[in-house]
Amino acid sequence: MEAVKLGEPLPEILKACRKVYFIGIGGAGMSSLARVMKHLGYAVSGSDCSRTKVTEQLASEGMTVYYSQSGPNFGDEDLIIYSSAIQPHHPELSAARHQGKNVLHRAQVLSALLNQAQTAIAVTGTHGKTTTTSMLSYVLTALGSEPTCLVGGMVKNFGTNTLLGNRNLWISEVDESDRTHELYYPHYAVVTNLEEEHMDHYSNFDSLKQSFVKFFGNLHNPGMLIYCADDALVSQLVKQSKKPAVSYGFSETADFSVRDVEENGFMTSFDVYEYGFFCGRFSISIPGRHNVLNSLAVIALLVQLGVDVEKIRAVIGGFQGAGRRLDIKWKSRDLIIVDDYAHHPTEIRASLQALRSMGRPLTVVFQPHRFSRTQRMYREFANALDEIDELILTDIYAAGEAYDDKVNVRSIYEEMVQSGRLHVKVLLKEKITGYLLEHPQRQGVVAFIGAGDIGDTADEFAVRYQSLLTA
Repeated sequence: MEAVKLGEPLPEILKACRKVYFIGIGGAGMSSLARVMKHLGYAVSGSDCSRTKVTEQLASEGMTVYYSQSGPNFGDEDLIIYSSAIQPHHPELSAARHQGKNVLHRAQVLSALLNQAQTAIAVTGTHGKTTTTSMLSYVLTALGSEPTCLVGGMVKNFGTNTLLGNRNLWISEVDESDRTHELYYPHYAVVTNLEEEHMDHYSNFDSLKQSFVKFFGNLHNPGMLIYCADDALVSQLVKQSKKPAVSYGFSETADFSVRDVEENGFMTSFDVYEYGFFCGRFSISIPGRHNVLNSLAVIALLVQLGVDVEKIRAVIGGFQGAGRRLDIKWKSRDLIIVDDYAHHPTEIRASLQALRSMGRPLTVVFQPHRFSRTQRMYREFANALDEIDELILTDIYAAGEAYDDKVNVRSIYEEMVQSGRLHVKVLLKEKITGYLLEHPQRQGVVAFIGAGDIGDTADEFAVRYQSLLTA
């Protein structure tokens, strides 16, 4: 199925089918689309390799979830949906094709739905997509709109990654990692930044750049690009696209700029200027200069939608953040436990800047994500993880990649030790909680960082730490 452009009718497949089946229904993107399709009246079922909070929530919402993928669990379903996380020879995907089922990628379905909206908003970029999409969804909802929103993580204010609202106002985080952002034809697009990442889906960095130029070219006319002026590459590509655009950033030359940032624990305040004119002082309840930029992107977009700046300022501070993005698991005078999804050196530096601004001793537990990324960027990880009091490294989370015994976390460890940074140790994941309990960090912060299952260890440590306090 090719991309469905704005104003075009839904594909016959989506019109005709009544029962849909998701391979990997528990994934962040798949679960949100499953919820939307159930809301639209489809009978939804799916499979996943393990039972999680998300799959249990989906089951409680009336979807059938299977926990075996060795063979097909589907029967008379009209449409089988898969994502880029599903390998080409996955047993269920192979069976669906062998049976002649209609098979579509998640992005083909989502883009076909989003491109029907009267106002379609897409948020993309290497970093910051989930928080920006979450905040935008929260602010519009707080101001009385009822958008349909699909987010790549849980919006903490709502306890879900999906808002089932007005189909005429549609907000979605769209993924550049697998090139599927090219399928979307939004009215508004937010582009947070762009780095050389996900090269397994691109022949080279130039290919990634041109993919974004193509995405910019999809913008509905009239439409608007909202982009970060601090990112020289994005600025260059936006200029090349010749599309209407509004910029934001710390740079005073940005259309929406920010000054006088003040960080106080998990609160951040800053002054916003629109084309050089003072708009007001804003406060958000999430830390970090990167989240100032995410907030500014939201403000810039909402102004283009005609929302009064004072109304934005009145509600934006109520945004509680996105799940696993500097997510507080426990907070007391003696200890703060944080879970964070950062898995790229740029993201790690941003998160650590926010955590260091609290002025507390900082212990970081880092689980690298993917063998290929660790092999390519181990030096960058070593540099990003500097300037903390204690670092614990644990084994690489494969994220579907084949095990590679030539790549392991010790490459980061050895890079750090050889350069004289001795605050680092390597522990098996199952040993981490015991070690932290035996070596408490008084009045400190313990941050669990990585896009794999290290968040489970953060939860385990938080529960066991609290139980010790009440014993």
